[in-house]
Amino acid sequence: MILAADAKRSGKWSDNAFFGLHYDLHPTAGDTELGREVTYEHIREQLEKVKPDYVQYDCKGHPGYTGYPTKVGSPSPGIVNDSLKVYRKVTKDMGIPLSIHYSGVWDSRAIEVHPEWAMVDAEGAPNPNATDRMSAYTRDLMIPQLIEVLTEYDLDGVWVDGECWASPPSWTEGCKREFAKRTGITDIPKKAGDPHWAEWLSFQRDLFVEHVRAYAEAVHKAKPDVAVCSNWMYSVRQPDSITVPVDYLSGDFDPSFGSERACAESRVFSAHGKPWNLMAWAFLKTDPNWPAFHLGWTLKPVPHLCQEVAVALAQGGGVFVYNVPQRTGRLTAWHQDVLAQVAQFCRQRKDYCFQSETVPQVAVLHSRSFYYAHCDPLFNPGGANIPMEGAVHGLLENGYSVDILNEDMLLERIAQYPIVVVPEQKGLPETVREALRAYVENGGRLIVSGDHAAQEFGDWLGVTLADGKITGENYIPANGGAVIVSGEWQRVACATGRELAPLLRQQEPERDKIGFPAATINAAGKGVVVAVHGPLFRIYGASHYPRLRSCIGDMVHALEAPRVMRHEGPWWIEMSARQKDGRLLIQFVNRSAAGYLAPNRHMVENVPNAGPFVVRVPMDKAPARCYLAPDPEGLEWSWKDGVLTARMGGLAIHNVLVIEP
Repeated sequence: MILAADAKRSGKWSDNAFFGLHYDLHPTAGDTELGREVTYEHIREQLEKVKPDYVQYDCKGHPGYTGYPTKVGSPSPGIVNDSLKVYRKVTKDMGIPLSIHYSGVWDSRAIEVHPEWAMVDAEGAPNPNATDRMSAYTRDLMIPQLIEVLTEYDLDGVWVDGECWASPPSWTEGCKREFAKRTGITDIPKKAGDPHWAEWLSFQRDLFVEHVRAYAEAVHKAKPDVAVCSNWMYSVRQPDSITVPVDYLSGDFDPSFGSERACAESRVFSAHGKPWNLMAWAFLKTDPNWPAFHLGWTLKPVPHLCQEVAVALAQGGGVFVYNVPQRTGRLTAWHQDVLAQVAQFCRQRKDYCFQSETVPQVAVLHSRSFYYAHCDPLFNPGGANIPMEGAVHGLLENGYSVDILNEDMLLERIAQYPIVVVPEQKGLPETVREALRAYVENGGRLIVSGDHAAQEFGDWLGVTLADGKITGENYIPANGGAVIVSGEWQRVACATGRELAPLLRQQEPERDKIGFPAATINAAGKGVVVAVHGPLFRIYGASHYPRLRSCIGDMVHALEAPRVMRHEGPWWIEMSARQKDGRLLIQFVNRSAAGYLAPNRHMVENVPNAGPFVVRVPMDKAPARCYLAPDPEGLEWSWKDGVLTARMGGLAIHNVLVIEP
């Protein structure tokens, strides 16, 4: 296994790549003018506006046709001019790396030519887009084609798209035979609930990992300096530790609401300790179902893009922006002007965020055991991410700094965190449950939630199981009122613990108590554990009801965790505690939007200033210096009794409180 601590840096350009540009066209059989308007002068002029650290250009998209004249696979019949050759010349002269976009698992053309390479569903129907991992596709087309283009054009990297997220399970005869060979199981399951379903999905995920390892090793052998990435590998979709030699981690987040996706993904990537970046789409379209006619893509305003990339910057990562050329390859000039403004925004912040490391505060567990038991096979969330992301949002919106750890990371780093939250992660391995118990007994502060908690974690939660579960629409008191909490809640009775919040049958806080607690708190050893006996974080992830946010804040407050920093500002300020070169770099991102957003209104046209707010930072001694960068908003600070209190005059989109010891 390649652990993050052993593989942080590859020594390649991708280690220090901060701001990049991504252009892809996904060439098709119907193209007629690829590259017609691509000239050295035009591309150089447009790239010089932005001055990216690297460029990622089109090679082969999901249709499976290449935009360069390949001899290995299927070139698009519409190639007029070799655009990749021009980009290689321009980027070499600019002294920056050139990577390519290449669709991996998803290759529709390969399946047209080789129907035997298609994945097959449980009923025997071939998939027209997804290639099978037991087929010869990776060996006979993908690897030879990658080596061809990377060596002939002397390229620096490959960003492989259409990978884990485009990989459903496959029931080809080759997969069935290999599964039986590896496991001894000959009764092949077809659906969830069938015997050996979990083993079948685990086998399928293993095949995907082996596919990535095969092409990464082949590319590195043929051209050792090439940086290889598989899009969305080791992200929220794949909460595993790193086992294959990818050089960096990456993903492209949602076109309209990229900040929301970046919130979780940046924290997962950052926790691996490996170089990573996130791609913002420069364009969006509003919901095609509103109204009932097709809407096209349009470029986002600068504030929208800056807000999206700021979420990734605040976690120490790099960013790049996806812009689509015209089919002729021409870059729309005014688009590049917009991207130049985004690049300037990022570079102003680079010294205060890039390659920073976390200051451990609150850890939220993203369990592979739970996720893979409930996701949309093989790697897509299908709702399995909602409890985890609900916890992350609820904690951030109460002013805390939050990291996301998988099971391996939690076992390795748990003692570093003042607070740990386990949001409805049912079915944890015994090693993880025991580590959580030891953490609390040694002084840790823990929140666990779910109707399974009392049964799976045991008597150290301070409760005993009662018969049955409570279902339907019930309520928890909060902030002078009550908030609805549906779903299943376990009946428990307090033993050594005490009730922290009751369950109610209706919305009057002092009436019609059901007689069983919604949440309990217990001292166990030197620490404290809050147990929520129902799907609190799933509900919050799906609703974001303000009173439910207050409930979460009350539960964290009840832990009385020492040495935890917190901001006291609007809930839409997202704080991240980071450090680099001996400095504390406390990141603040303003997630608000002027006007309003709606199903037919996705644009963030302006981010209003968040106004004055306060952050309190536990510190043993007064710092030598505090200042805000890069925006010179007003700052007043003082240190007393082990706490730094910083009063900030406002927050535009992203700013950093720099604290020097």
